Amino acid sequence: MTTPHDPAGSLPNWAAGLSGVPTNDPSPLWLSDDATEHPPAGKAPVPEPRDGLTSEEHFEACVTAMAAEFLDTEGLDKIRPLRPLIGDLLHLNTLARVIGPSGTFKSFVMIDMCGHIGTGLRWHGHHVTQGTVVYLVAEGAEGIRKRVRAWEQHHGVRMDNVRFLPRPVQAMSPEWEVLTEVLRRMEPVLIVVDTQARVTVGIEENSNTEMGRVVHRLDRLREVTGACVSLVHHTGHIGEHGRGASSVKGALQSELKISRKGDRLSNFVLSVQSGKQKDEEEGDASLFGLKKISIDGEFKPDGRPVTSLVLVSLDAVANREPVEGSVEWIVRELDRAGVPTTYGRDRLRNECLRLEITAKTSKLEEVARVRKARKLPPNLPPVSSQDSLDSAPPSGGRCTGSRRSNLPRRCGGR
Repeated sequence: MTTPHDPAGSLPNWAAGLSGVPTNDPSPLWLSDDATEHPPAGKAPVPEPRDGLTSEEHFEACVTAMAAEFLDTEGLDKIRPLRPLIGDLLHLNTLARVIGPSGTFKSFVMIDMCGHIGTGLRWHGHHVTQGTVVYLVAEGAEGIRKRVRAWEQHHGVRMDNVRFLPRPVQAMSPEWEVLTEVLRRMEPVLIVVDTQARVTVGIEENSNTEMGRVVHRLDRLREVTGACVSLVHHTGHIGEHGRGASSVKGALQSELKISRKGDRLSNFVLSVQSGKQKDEEEGDASLFGLKKISIDGEFKPDGRPVTSLVLVSLDAVANREPVEGSVEWIVRELDRAGVPTTYGRDRLRNECLRLEITAKTSKLEEVARVRKARKLPPNLPPVSSQDSLDSAPPSGGRCTGSRRSNLPRRCGGR
């Protein structure tokens, strides 16, 4: 739904000169066709000319509304801090991208991340924020089912809370608005767009102008859902940068680079490393191998088993040490000190002073949220934080329950 606006010429010459909008433009920025009836979060509502105001009165109301958005140093504490989705790699309410040459198994990495976020399992030692995940399978939809089945069989848990759309939706088409509204209602924490090229067909990817419009659409999706919107994209034939316009990378909060060494499955080594983090340290690379899984009960016409691959860590440390001062590190230190998980921000501040831990108010709020959110209902057994990569279900089959479900897990054959 778009905001109604006056026909061309509704903006007077003096207002156009101040705003930079030509007089024949159908509407000023705050009344563009991409605007919704409700202004984006954090922006004050602006009266419209149709409310009976003159052009001068309307412009003055807009000036007053924008002036109210300015913050002093104390007001900066009202801005919500970055909330981690996977450790310091991906964050909620941000744009991100995973890049790498063709053949670096980018989709397998993303499916692995999706499975861990959906089920609440730590991602190879990294803390995750559990929630609904949406995967737009814009290419290679035929292979997605067996990849998910292999992941489930390997980890002994269903890939709960992950939804797949097995076709592309073009970012600049009217259907993208439909998708945006659907996802707003689903409230996911991660939206994977695999791949960038397949949802921008007909767009000149080397044009900063055209790709800037695509980024605007993606940013709108991020804005209405609060999710991490992550693209999967290829690098060029030469170099390590994502193919196409540089304006896309400039809009990202995070960019993960995936590279591969080895020429056969037995010696593949995948490297996943932050190529960009606006507000966090980029950190060291995480190393992974690929394990071949024969899917239980599934065979090809000639009798051979149906197989797929899953990601396995080569870092040898199942529970990676959190960075000192990070949310995860503070949570761990408070746990070790026996601080109750029910404590809010103010009581945690006193405990941190006692333990000689330095933390800002915004970080303590996130610590309190993390500690309270991970609590399980009292009638459920505790879930181990150890994410064993080589564990198998008791009878070798796939589990039909979830480690985070209140239903009993049923493992075994189909």
